[in-house]
Amino acid sequence: MIEINNKVDCCGCNACGDCCPHASISYEIDNEGFWYPKVDINTCTNCHLCEMVCPMLTKSDFIVRYETPKVFAAFNKNEEIRLDSTSGGVHSLLAEYVFSQEGYVGGAVYNTDHTVSHITSNDSSKLNEIRSSKYLQSKMVGQYMEVKELLNLGKTVFYCGAPCQIQALYKYLRKDYDNLITADFICRGVNSPKVFVSYINMLERQYGSKATKIKFKCKKWGWHNFSTRVSFANGMEYCKDRDHDLFLIGYLQSGIFSRPSCYDCHFKGFPQKADITLADFWGIEHLDSSMDHDKGTSLVMINSDKGLELFNNVKDDLTWKEFTMSDAKIGNKAIDSSMKPLSDNRDLFFDAIDKKPFEQVAKEFFPIRSSWQWFVYKTKVLISKFIK
Repeated sequence: MIEINNKVDCCGCNACGDCCPHASISYEIDNEGFWYPKVDINTCTNCHLCEMVCPMLTKSDFIVRYETPKVFAAFNKNEEIRLDSTSGGVHSLLAEYVFSQEGYVGGAVYNTDHTVSHITSNDSSKLNEIRSSKYLQSKMVGQYMEVKELLNLGKTVFYCGAPCQIQALYKYLRKDYDNLITADFICRGVNSPKVFVSYINMLERQYGSKATKIKFKCKKWGWHNFSTRVSFANGMEYCKDRDHDLFLIGYLQSGIFSRPSCYDCHFKGFPQKADITLADFWGIEHLDSSMDHDKGTSLVMINSDKGLELFNNVKDDLTWKEFTMSDAKIGNKAIDSSMKPLSDNRDLFFDAIDKKPFEQVAKEFFPIRSSWQWFVYKTKVLISKFIK
């Protein structure tokens, strides 16, 4: 049976629960807001299926991909979609094409309680909900079973998730279906749903209204200076950039509330198992300024023939140029490297988040710094690393 003795050994993919033939696996949420499997020993038959699907125990090495991906910079010619997307709007085009072929698209959406779950749907109107990054962990309960059922019915499925979720999907399926196309992304780490809800609760108190729409990587002040935008039922709107939004500061500058397994991610490097890997093409302005209008440019890494076929089907609606893997790595260190927290006060942080409002906890653990203060701080951190 699956047994988690150290939290760094579980990525929270939920595949173990979906594969259990006796429904013996449920999930307990810890004090940090992350879920971990719990096995009912009274119904467990020790069939070991849960261990076989766990991507943390073994990788899905039966899935063969290009040794070196084909690398593109690309953005959607539809400027409205490009601006509404996290990067360059490439995922939306891929999904729209699959919908046009009567296929299904899987991705992450917000729930009414501001947590995030994955869905799989053939309703193209759901794309507005699926589009854009959600910087917290997504629940996948039931998704593996649903995708397998659709594939066995002969339906085409285009599924996007974090690298650990995609590897878990292949481990669950035990093979690569011809009618399955997968996409993952360059993942820096997934954050605590509990912390995110505390952050949204803060904004709802401040604006006196229920949050109705959340948009990370809003481009109000451009793609390079992306922001978080939250709309409220009373018509008001919150929007602050990456250096002033408290949640983004905590994630990008502190890294204190990401899942423990993300600090030593098992899913870095290439080849990835997804057919397509998507990301922001950070640094593209130094490689080719014609591909950067500060409206979002996608890094597209094609890992298989299926991925290349899907990309070719939407190329006419993209502006694109081919680059190399070395080009891609310049601005995307997370391709190979796990995130590193800049604070060792994790236990104190999560103790505080249970007792104090988010704004007070943020002030204590990751205060807003001026540009000069942040430069000095990062320099000190780098120096300390070299000294060690």
